Amino acid sequence: MISKTSLLLLVLSIIALASAISVQRAPIADVVSAPAHFVQTRLAKSHEFVQFKILLKQRNLDILEDKFWDVSSPKSENYGKFLSKEEIDSIVAPSQKDVKVVVNWLVDNGLLKSEMIVHSDFIQVRTNVGKASTLFETSFAHYSSSRTSLKRIRVVGQASMPIHVLAKVDFVLGLSDFIEDNKMSESMRTTKKQVQGSTVSITPSVIKQYYGIPSGQIGVEAENYQSIAAFSDFYSSGALQFFGQKFGIESSTVRVKSVGQNCISQNCDQMESDLDVQYMTAIGNNITTLFLSSGNGEWIIDWATAIQQYNPIPKIASISYGWAEIEQCEITNSCSTLGIDSVVYVARSNVELQKVGLRGVSVFVSSGDDGAPSFGAASGNCPIDGTKQYCPLGGCNHKSTQCAMMTIMESNGTQCFFPMGSESNACQAMLTNQAFVNGINEFISSNSKCQVALEQDVQQNYHIYSACTCDKLKPFSDSDAGFKIVGYSYDQDAGTLFQPDYPASSPYITSVGATQITDVSKPEIVCSVATGAIITGGGGVAITQAQPSYQADAVATYLQSGTLPPSYSYNATNRFYPDLTLVGHAYQIALPNTLTSNTCPCALTSVDGTSCSSPTLAGMISLINDKLIGAGKPTLGFLNPLLYQAAKEQPNVFNDITTGSNNCNRAYCCEYGYTATTGYDAASGLGSINFKNFEQYVLSLNN
Repeated sequence: MISKTSLLLLVLSIIALASAISVQRAPIADVVSAPAHFVQTRLAKSHEFVQFKILLKQRNLDILEDKFWDVSSPKSENYGKFLSKEEIDSIVAPSQKDVKVVVNWLVDNGLLKSEMIVHSDFIQVRTNVGKASTLFETSFAHYSSSRTSLKRIRVVGQASMPIHVLAKVDFVLGLSDFIEDNKMSESMRTTKKQVQGSTVSITPSVIKQYYGIPSGQIGVEAENYQSIAAFSDFYSSGALQFFGQKFGIESSTVRVKSVGQNCISQNCDQMESDLDVQYMTAIGNNITTLFLSSGNGEWIIDWATAIQQYNPIPKIASISYGWAEIEQCEITNSCSTLGIDSVVYVARSNVELQKVGLRGVSVFVSSGDDGAPSFGAASGNCPIDGTKQYCPLGGCNHKSTQCAMMTIMESNGTQCFFPMGSESNACQAMLTNQAFVNGINEFISSNSKCQVALEQDVQQNYHIYSACTCDKLKPFSDSDAGFKIVGYSYDQDAGTLFQPDYPASSPYITSVGATQITDVSKPEIVCSVATGAIITGGGGVAITQAQPSYQADAVATYLQSGTLPPSYSYNATNRFYPDLTLVGHAYQIALPNTLTSNTCPCALTSVDGTSCSSPTLAGMISLINDKLIGAGKPTLGFLNPLLYQAAKEQPNVFNDITTGSNNCNRAYCCEYGYTATTGYDAASGLGSINFKNFEQYVLSLNN
């Protein structure tokens, strides 16, 4: 017979076990150490505020995608029959029961209803560090970027969530992500040189003349909206006014509605936003422009969820930002800090882009400024063409080299391919260590007979000159520091040749590359540092995203062209990009003389970038949308199925780009890349828009 005492102990044990089970937790984020360019400055105080976004698990994603393609395909009877936000929410939103689980957890941990906004499939929270620390059983700290000086509060160590709550959640943004894009500000510098013999400076009137936009065509429909995405960036209203005065743009036809923090006084970038606003409003003239500025540390999911809240939603959106598809969580050293990987982050981003497209928005994204090899996140394992394209920006002491790269190998197997991979995580870690810097100098000194030397181009990028081939160079070893330096030898298994960008590689947006106009009477060429630009238009093949059906025929033809790089360097069944291209070299933009000022005095400067191409092309499509609205027809929405259909049915809607390659990044030219050819290619897409022909084609469609 069980005694009362034993029975009591048994009951207490059961209660304790039940309690333990009910509070079982799982990690959702982990910041053991921040990315190399972030420094933890101090622990956050309990009264300081922190913001985060809880992304709830969505439903019926197969139905969502089917509807996305249905309204986006010109041959569908539902083409252009876009959905409202409420209709989309009814498809993907989790059950109210699931939402309540998460909300109750927040409330049970002391959060007030006023500290949260519950949307259909995510919850936005703004609370103090004390409550957030209790919620996630973690600590928070201030982190500062050595690149931009921007600061943010993120977790220290591991953050967790009860298992029963996590079952209703995809992941949480704003806790451990260190997203920061500094590529645009780096690449959009004053153009150092023009193509030899070229005197073409790009202005609004040159664009209109070259692509066939009637000089007097402006928007006239009040309901037509276009938009610009900005990340830790803002525009100068003074520079915008100065730009209009310089190029004869009537001030009453430039209407910009700004949403988000004006960070100029905090020393954030403005060159990108100045460019975007000036050219979108100049080409998509007299069309109201929404300037949507995302907060410090926010990225594509944040932008996509934000723009969906607008009604009416802009019909056009241009995004001039992006970086490596497989590092979408840099978001730090790896996506492990979010408790997910890049595939998961990209997948959720793509769902949000589908939702934006279902609302009837055409999203344009710059394809990147570092060609196929990439730069910031690339492995660097792409052999530099030292004989024909050494030091493409100019400024080095030699025109060619017999060995353009060295390999720095750590005893743990980590490799840095210098200088092609100088911005990779591996190289950055090594090059900030004095022992490795000393080792490079010793390697150079020990190969003096081969005249090995470090040279710098006009942008201060390092290049290696050698009179001997790489296999003839003497290795250098430092056993104490545990590394070895040798002349570079290409090994296809040592790191990917190419690094595609995201969201440029998403199948649910229109990716826009860059060209150069060397003469207004001649065809464009692919924009490249090898032909005098300071950027190379991005393009290539996605790593994690399947090829959409709309481009299958175009890609199949392209694969037979004989112009592609080695087959092992890309997956022929994945998404190819860009879709279109447009001039991206030598744009004249207005900037304040003081870049921390919103006002003039201002001056014109010349910049390059696919971030020139995207907002300009977006402005063109806004003009066509305006005509559609006036004719009582739906706007274009997601553009790609229409583009590839037009290429088959009426190819003269595009200017085919057949000259150039994207084998270079912003500083170095690889032996491999994608070459422009007749028809579609991964250097120039389908080509650039012939505005008059494309507009006529669109207006002739039966809707």
